[in-house]
Amino acid sequence: MEYETMSGAFIWEDEGLWDCRNQHLQDAFKYVLNHRMYLIVGPNNNVGVMRSKKFDESIFKMAKKFFPNWIGFNNSRCSYDSEIADRILRIKKVEKWRFDKLLNERKYKC
Repeated sequence: MEYETMSGAFIWEDEGLWDCRNQHLQDAFKYVLNHRMYLIVGPNNNVGVMRSKKFDESIFKMAKKFFPNWIGFNNSRCSYDSEIADRILRIKKVEKWRFDKLLNERKYKC
């Protein structure tokens, strides 16, 4: 798993999303990834983030309809898992800390 900053979600290396050269498809899948994170982690995934859960869910359903065989839609990657959820929330907390630290460092340099 690796953290994808723009969507605030995680992807598995074998999913092939970033190997795809279609930027529009990558952009659309950010909503899919975000909804999938909600399915894996639960409501704690979106703490502090203003997003439309209904929009993300509708894009998720649409993508699942058009790409039903994508490995990212396997039940193991779209279902609540307390161990993975714990790991994801810890990683996201560290990433947020790093991002805030970077912003503060740049703010004081200017």
